[in-house]
This record gives sequence, C-alpha cells and structure tokens, in this order.
Amino acid sequence: MRKTRLLLSCSIAALAVALSGAAAQAGSALIYGWENGVEGWTTGGAKTLANSSTFGVTQGSQSLVLHYNGPGTFSQDTVATVGSGSAFNAWKQAATRLFAGDSDVKLEFDFSHDDSNAGGIAYAQLGIFLNSTDVGFTQYGTGQLIGGNIGQDFPRLDPAAVTDGVTLTPVDADTVHVAIPLGVRVGVGGPSSTFYQVAFQTNGGWPGTVDWAFDNMRITGANIVPEPASATLAGLLGLGLIAGLRRRS
Repeated sequence: MRKTRLLLSCSIAALAVALSGAAAQAGSALIYGWENGVEGWTTGGAKTLANSSTFGVTQGSQSLVLHYNGPGTFSQDTVATVGSGSAFNAWKQAATRLFAGDSDVKLEFDFSHDDSNAGGIAYAQLGIFLNSTDVGFTQYGTGQLIGGNIGQDFPRLDPAAVTDGVTLTPVDADTVHVAIPLGVRVGVGGPSSTFYQVAFQTNGGWPGTVDWAFDNMRITGANIVPEPASATLAGLLGLGLIAGLRRRS
C-alpha cells in the first residue's frame, strides 16, 4: 500500500508538470527555435549566420545570430522557405485561422542586439516579409517595423507598426519580445499555399560591426494548436499511472 501511494504521488506530480507544460504552450505553435543549427535559414551580403549558445538565447540552448561583418548598409533578405514539416504546418494553421475570422493570430519572436562594436551612434532598421502562394500576410518593409539609433533609442517600433497593434516588450537590457498581429490583404484567396517564407531585411549606418539574434519564433492565438509533444507526454503518463494502479489493485 505504501508503494502504491508513493507511485500515485509521483505519477500525479509528473502528470501535473506535463499538463502545466501543455497548458503553458496552449495557443502557441513553434516555428523556429534554432536548436538544430540555422534550420534552413540563409543570408547574403556582408553577413553571416550561426546558431549560438552564448548570445540571444531565450528558450532552449541555441539562438540564430546574424553577424554583420562590416559597416551597416541596406541588406538583402535573411530568409527561410518551407514547403513541408512543422514550420510549414504552423504557417498553414495561422492562415487557416485568419481565413476563419480569428483576429488574435500573431507572429512572435525574441530579438537581441549586441551593438558594442558598432562604432558609435548610428541608425538601424529591421523589417519583416512574409510570403506564400496565396495568403498575403501583413508585413513590414525596412524601416516600417523596428528602427531607431544605436546608442540612443534602438530598438523602437515604427509609428505605423504601433498603430497596427505590434508590441515590443523588454526582456532584459539587450532583448525584446516582438508580437506582430497577422492579417491577410483584401482579395487574397485562401489558406492553400504550397510554401511559406519569412525574411528579415535590414538597413543601418554603423561604421563597425553588430550582432543581432533571434529566438523562440512562434505563431500564437487562442485557437492555435500547440506542438503535440507535451500533450502526448501527459497522455502517456496518465496511461502509465492507470496501468500501475491496476497492477497493484
């Protein structure tokens, strides 16, 4: 009986942890965590990409770091394109919910910046582009999402982004959490795209180098279904608990 009570207590505790994890992730589908390298992202120009365990990590143990090798200038896309897999499914889920009329669907991610080698006060801009076959997500060109001057007020939201409901919440001295309400342009078809693409585009005037990092990129919303791992774990623990009690009854 004592062993049964101990098993019951441990199993209930483990199940509670699993369920609380599932609840915490409810309404959230991970697109990129960069735990497995750069995960299909590419870049060009005077920039390099790497995943880092020492800078910009807000979830897990890795982040995606964009290193500018030289002076800031207008820079082409740092981009990822998917036609299948978990990231594709998360984007498709976002499109489906938007076309169903949901208004709370957002793209969220953490943005960190190390401007200690920028060489002084200089303007900096970050835009985001979201492409697909037929969805037409709301997007923000360079200078329309995040801007400001390094050494003064960078990063800050562009007034148009503020009007749209984009939020930028400080996490620590070098990191902010960005939440972008997603929408679709009038006249766009439906959520049947064969690919989804997300891209960052940048501009700046710094004379030195900077490092910008991204982590924990998710689609969120009340009706977004979380990744199944937590729910599956909770179910397995529940089945184990029942089986253990049956063996001891």
